[in-house]
Amino acid sequence: MERQPQLRAIGIGKRYGDFRALDEVSIDIRQGEFLTLLGPSGSGKTTFLMILAGFQDPSSGRLEAQGADITRRPAEKRNFGMVFQGYALFPHMSIEDNVAFPLKIRGVKSAERNRRVRHMLDVVGLGEHLGKRPGELSGGQQQRVAIARALVFEPDLLLLDEPLSALDKNLREQLQAELQRIHRQVGTTFVFVTHDQNEALALSTRIAIFNRGRLAQIDTPQAIYNQPSNRFVAEFLGKMNLFPLSQVGRAGALARGRFGDAELHAEPSAALQAEAPLLAVRPEHMQLHSTPPSVEGHNVVQAVLTAKTYQGASTELGLATAAAGAPPMSLAVHADHLAARLEQGARVWLSWPIEKSLLLA
Repeated sequence: MERQPQLRAIGIGKRYGDFRALDEVSIDIRQGEFLTLLGPSGSGKTTFLMILAGFQDPSSGRLEAQGADITRRPAEKRNFGMVFQGYALFPHMSIEDNVAFPLKIRGVKSAERNRRVRHMLDVVGLGEHLGKRPGELSGGQQQRVAIARALVFEPDLLLLDEPLSALDKNLREQLQAELQRIHRQVGTTFVFVTHDQNEALALSTRIAIFNRGRLAQIDTPQAIYNQPSNRFVAEFLGKMNLFPLSQVGRAGALARGRFGDAELHAEPSAALQAEAPLLAVRPEHMQLHSTPPSVEGHNVVQAVLTAKTYQGASTELGLATAAAGAPPMSLAVHADHLAARLEQGARVWLSWPIEKSLLLA
């Protein structure tokens, strides 16, 4: 028997005058999962998080926790922890007192409070710093204090609003690993907001992608990456090369369409009925050839090398085709690959397995 979701958002809408920040968003949040809300700026992901937290009221829809309607329940009565981008620590208090603060206002007795604070600081790897003040810690350490403070009162849910976005790349990657470890150790449900695709892929049990106030797709990172439901998701999560098709139809068990002089094939999907379907393929599934290849079960397209960007271990190739309206393509090859030494303007051929092609609307 399937367990009831820990928290259900049912038809959540948020309007500011005529502007719809959220439009009928429904998500079931599962016990113990790491759910990431991903999308560009203005997509509605942070508004949705603030409604979950109780800091904003929805214009329509409702929230249910274990079957109980909590839509109008005040934030302080939801037992949710919150971690902000800017840490929001008390600068005049010690680390110990910062983490203890939520327990003090809940009336937890001193001995139990001290036990919980020390345990949680050990969980986040800061047990030796409890006497310091926030200003004596690095940005990454301060963010871990904020996480400890949000977890110390044992919340039902931890909400994180872009907590790593202010950190540099190396520190951000370290904190991603720390977040994964902490999530595994405490078992609390995490709902995490980011606009960073790689961060979402690295951390999440599931990803919910937002676009213009709507939920574009929600699934595991692997499912969304390999089977995006539409063009927006395909292009937003990772890199995708797109081929506009004409004369789309069926060829036996496959869908087929024209792209310039080439006939391309893909597994059929609902996009077969779309007015202007696209064939999509991830760059890592493509092979580059200096002569026309003969590979059965593959799509083949001719292209011209337009740009090269050295990236250390790899070189990013920019490619263009002669087909009208075709967007530019990219393909990364190892820095020692023959293609990395080709001159701009060189003619090449791209091939990839038909089963790696996606038909999108």
